[in-house]
Amino acid sequence: MGLFSLFNLFYHLFMLRHLPPVDYGDLNTLIAVLMLIYIPSSTVQVTITRFISSFRDQSQYDRMRELLRQLLLRMSVVAFSIFLLILLASRFLSTFLQISSHSLFVLLGIVLFFGLLLPVPWGGLQGLQKFGSLAFNYIVNGGLKFGLGVLFVFLGWGVSGALGAVSISYFVTIILSIFMLRRYILNGEKLLHREPTIKEGDPFSVSEVYRYFFPAGITVLCFMVLTNVDLILVKHFFTPTEAGYYSIAQIVGKIILFLPFPVVTVMFPKLSCSGGGQEKKKLSILGQSLIIAGILCGGALMLGLLFPSPIIEILSGKIHIESVSLVKYFCLNMTFFSLTWISLNYHLATQRRGFILPLLCFTLAQIVLILLFHKTMTQVLFIVSIIASCLLGINLFLAYFPSRKVLNR
Repeated sequence: MGLFSLFNLFYHLFMLRHLPPVDYGDLNTLIAVLMLIYIPSSTVQVTITRFISSFRDQSQYDRMRELLRQLLLRMSVVAFSIFLLILLASRFLSTFLQISSHSLFVLLGIVLFFGLLLPVPWGGLQGLQKFGSLAFNYIVNGGLKFGLGVLFVFLGWGVSGALGAVSISYFVTIILSIFMLRRYILNGEKLLHREPTIKEGDPFSVSEVYRYFFPAGITVLCFMVLTNVDLILVKHFFTPTEAGYYSIAQIVGKIILFLPFPVVTVMFPKLSCSGGGQEKKKLSILGQSLIIAGILCGGALMLGLLFPSPIIEILSGKIHIESVSLVKYFCLNMTFFSLTWISLNYHLATQRRGFILPLLCFTLAQIVLILLFHKTMTQVLFIVSIIASCLLGINLFLAYFPSRKVLNR
């Protein structure tokens, strides 16, 4: 998982150094759009992980196989539909985001098509707790993205080459991960040496899975909006050059944001397969996850606060004064969001619902406040800081004081 994050970091560092600030701003904005539309697929991965973990724990192999088959088919339909929508909306997106090349949105649609399918097999691997196979997929994905991105940019393909590398990395890892899951998809081979708890051939209904989609979908949607909408609105309200400087500073914050993701990858299926009446055990897992993430993010935060100029110079090859002043805000915001993401996954894995309403309210508040107050980029980041810190406090309160969680009843 560390190698996967490292490859992604190298990818952004290379693009940051070899693309002009305006082009890098375009690339970063398109990736932000990609993350927002990626929400249905991300919800699928969370949901599949939750149910596969449960099926694995109860030896319900037929249901495991049926879930993977049905969601692969249905996500293929969703992916193709969204691809067509991107093509139809390309002119509007080009005008709104101040990106002149319509071909970039065609390429964005292709990236989305493959990206929307990928979390189905990845969710299967995560739910089965095959962390080695999942990590290998991540490494191949990140390695191809970085290696091909370097090659394509050196060939002079610019932002198109950078996005093309992402598309190919998604396609290859879809094939690889499905190959690793072939025995569970094709014949439902048993994972554990014990008898299944349901009869062979017992049909699986996806209705219970769809019911889980709502809280999972709302959670992923809000988190993606919270961590990406500021970049999109800055691209709209400010000049392309200013948005480019904002993107350069954002990469420092995104490094912190992704640091604890391996912790969540392991924490979620562990909590999902735990039975009821184990609150102390679950809170212990949450506490350990927060401590590990806090150490990782805290160390990175201190570096960002103390040495913003050297960090920008190392990442971009030169000091962008306009970006340096923004780094400390990004570091602080993404530290809050990283810890919030862990607490949100705790709520999802333990099937709690009281966190949804506050999450929706704060997400809407962030959008409205940025729309109303965007005189400077610092003002935008200050708004995000307030929202991120409040969300973290509320979610930790809801996790550790269940007797007061009226909304969970």
